[in-house]
Formats: sequence, C-alpha cells, structure tokens
Amino acid sequence: FLANASHSRKKIVPAFYVFGDSTVDAGNNNNLNTLAKANVFPYGIDFNNCSTGRFTNGKTFADIIAIRLGLPLPPLYLDVSESERHHVATGINYASGSCGILNSTRAGECLSLDKQIEYFTSTVANDLPRIIHSKRKLRLYLSKSIYLISIGSNDYMLNYFNPNGTNNNLNPEEYANYLLEQLTLRIKRIYDLGARKFVISRIGQIGCTPISVIRTLFSKNCNEYVNQMVKLYSDKLPGKLQELQTQLSHSLFINVDNCSFSQKIRNSPEQFGFKNIFDPCVQRGKPCVNRNEYYFYDFAHPAEAANKIFANECFSGIQLCFPHNIEKLIHAH
Repeated sequence: FLANASHSRKKIVPAFYVFGDSTVDAGNNNNLNTLAKANVFPYGIDFNNCSTGRFTNGKTFADIIAIRLGLPLPPLYLDVSESERHHVATGINYASGSCGILNSTRAGECLSLDKQIEYFTSTVANDLPRIIHSKRKLRLYLSKSIYLISIGSNDYMLNYFNPNGTNNNLNPEEYANYLLEQLTLRIKRIYDLGARKFVISRIGQIGCTPISVIRTLFSKNCNEYVNQMVKLYSDKLPGKLQELQTQLSHSLFINVDNCSFSQKIRNSPEQFGFKNIFDPCVQRGKPCVNRNEYYFYDFAHPAEAANKIFANECFSGIQLCFPHNIEKLIHAH
C-alpha cells in the first residue's frame, strides 16, 4: 500500500538506488543469519503497524526521499526473486544493517558494501537490459537516477571501538583516511557502472545516540570522545567528494552534513517538535505514545519524525545537504 501511495506523485527521476546500513535498510537483514534485525514489534508500529525490517517506527530517510522523487519505495534486493528482478525499473534497496564500508565490519551476516555493489552490478548487467533494450537509453537512465549511500557508523561502533576490531593499530586520523580511501574505491565502482548523481551521508554524531550518551543522576551529555573520532572522517568527506567530482566526468555529489544539522536540533529541540533528544522512545520493549516528540526510536536509530525532518531538508532545504539539495541535483546536468 505505501509503495503504491508514494507512486501516485509524478516520477521525477527514473530510479532511486539505496546502499548502506541500518539507517536505510528496509528489511534485507530479515533474510540473513544475524541478530541485527528489526522485523519484530515495536518496529514498524507507524508503518501500517507492520514490522518490515526498518530500524524505526515508520519510514526511513531513504523511504521519504523515494516518495519525494515520486517513486515507489525501493524494493529489497533479497526480497525480489531472480525471475522478477528484471521487472524492477524504479530502483532497489541493497542496504544491510550492521554493515560498514569495510568487509570486516559486521555483527553476524550482512551484505557488505562490496556485496551490495556486486548485486547492483548484476542489476545493471543482467536485469535492466531486459527492460531497457538500447544501450544508449540504459546509459541515460543510469545517469539520471539518484544513488544514496548512507554508511560508516558501524565501522566505528562495531569495528574501530571494538577491541577485536580490525585496523585498531591505526591512529584516529589514519583510520579516517583509510575509511575514506575505501569508500572512494567503492563509489568509483558504482560510477563505472553508470551512476552519476550521488547523495553521500557523513557519519552522524554517534556519541549522542542513547547507547553512547553519558548519563549521571543530574545530566545527559553526548560522548564527545566518540564524536571527535567520527568528526575526523566526516570533516574530510566533502573534500574527498570534490576531488572525485573533478576526476569522474559528469559526476555530481551531494554530502549530507548530519553532524551539524543534528547539533542544530539538539541546540533547540522544541523548534523541531522534539521534547526528548537523548532517550529511546522504546523502553523495555514498549514504544512511547508520543513518538513524534522523540528524536530516537531505539538505542541508536532515529524515529520517523527525525527521518522526515532530515529527508525533507535534504530534498529541498539549504541547511543539511551541500553544495546543494536533491531538487537541484535532479535538474543538474
């Protein structure tokens, strides 16, 4: 129903392809052997009261962008049978909770970013040519579509900060540089397959998630040590994307500055409709009643109310996505 409802708007780009982690996973992990799943109550309570595998109460950032693009919600790659895949021409969601930029980042099974790109390669090489028969038309279709990559938090939370993680021998700056180098290689692979218009998320302030917040009897504060580590990566990302745009002809990049924007929300939550920015809405397995007043839904993931603010701001605003919003990206050549 939701997918069809979103499609009632006029489609303004051919397709929307989603790569990433639990911030945009809509249920791929339901098909994998992992504890990182959100296919149980109270997830999805505001998504037709259906726990689809989204790590929130309603729609994700990617869902809302798809709706604004006039497209159906991108189906999950692992949910579409091989015989049906060539019928899907409006985009696919390859994202997988607990995954990261690095193949070693995971909690149980997940679709690594490499695996997601491997599946996208199959989409471009095997599935799309069965619907779009002309090579020129396929190139045009791919160049006008939008590609969202929302990933990186787990490379810190499940990897770098984990005593058993890989690359712990690198200092924070070296690790940030290494992650960016690895991300760059993967973006180039997506570009080589025909993608031109990218929306790339920085890593948010994970030191401010309910699981990381420092709590005392009298106060709740973000873990600034964690935030500063991640900031090294996020501050360097825009420069990397500018470099890429220079190297890769006709490529266009938007970066989502969720660090600065989430700080704006924390500085004046009421202005954005929030009464609670540090606690999860879900307590002891039960969701709060006033879900629109909570920034976080669970221990680490935003509630739909926050996702809506971020998606709408990135789509048509001026405070979150740089050097311009998605609306401008659509019309750029």
